[in-house]
Amino acid sequence: MKDLLRIMIFLSIVLIGLFYLDPSINENDVLEAPRTVDPLPRENITDESLDIARPSTGISSYVGESSDKWVEQYGEPDRKDPSAYGYEWWVYNASYSHFVMTGVKDGKVVQVYTAGSAVDATPYKVGQNLDELYRFTILENEVTVKYGTNIYTFNVTAEDMDKRILVKFDGVYAQLYIDSKDRALEAIRFMDAETLIRHQPYDFMYSGELLPVQTPSSKLQQSIDEANAEQTIDLVNVYRLHHQTKPVAVNPLATMVAKKNSEDMAKQNFSSEEMEIKDLHGRLQEANIVFEQAAVNTATRYYDAAETVHGWINSDAHRNTLLSGEHNQTGVGVFGKYYTQIFLEKEPAAVKQ
Repeated sequence: MKDLLRIMIFLSIVLIGLFYLDPSINENDVLEAPRTVDPLPRENITDESLDIARPSTGISSYVGESSDKWVEQYGEPDRKDPSAYGYEWWVYNASYSHFVMTGVKDGKVVQVYTAGSAVDATPYKVGQNLDELYRFTILENEVTVKYGTNIYTFNVTAEDMDKRILVKFDGVYAQLYIDSKDRALEAIRFMDAETLIRHQPYDFMYSGELLPVQTPSSKLQQSIDEANAEQTIDLVNVYRLHHQTKPVAVNPLATMVAKKNSEDMAKQNFSSEEMEIKDLHGRLQEANIVFEQAAVNTATRYYDAAETVHGWINSDAHRNTLLSGEHNQTGVGVFGKYYTQIFLEKEPAAVKQ
């Protein structure tokens, strides 16, 4: 009788272990954006940056131009998304190889982001080897930006040089998003001075005044969250194609689960009371989602979708999930600066190439 009891206890432990260590489920840790220190005031900042002529062709040449001029060349966008920084994203996602997002404010182009391998991003090209990039790009640890009577000096760290380079041209700034594992250029963002300053992607010092922080209304923030979720799906599929992996299709139920998870992450962070968040298995089971394989990437503190996906691609565990060929469906939910992307293996579904 005692032996039978021991066997039953042993089997119970094994079953519990299999439940919590289910190899068909992969739940990665929350990836947190690199922390920046509060901006430091400093008098008498001098601009020692080298003057580099801005490109006369390609998407960067439209920064500062009217949105009408942009439309003449690239047509109307497939989607218009709000942002938390005062500009509107014009998204061109009909073809992932030509994927572009254009920031438009007051009828002018203030930034252009691309991860499309077929887009003219002169003097750069998505997929470009990092060693080649270094040969003709002047890299500086400090980049000084003038805006009105204010001066800002951004500090680009050694880690940034390996993953997210900042380059100053005459009247436009470029962020080069590097895949540090493959040592290749994954995406490029060209922007004006105001946009760079509002994003605050690096530590910086300033002389003069800081730009006031823009806080969206709760209704606008909800639309921004939905836009960031859609952009995350677009960008993950673009990155998957870069690495010869098929795109994933949207699963509405998984999207609902992902959104609730991001909300719970935010509540847990700001609540003074201890709060338990269900694991991925429990959430999928509760939503009656049937799957063969499932995984989740989460992130926090990134200021937009492009930064979030770039963070995942440079984190080994998140990268493996993002690029896994076992998954063919996804759901993304965003709540403020909390991101959740669920990946599933289910019956094949059609997605654009």
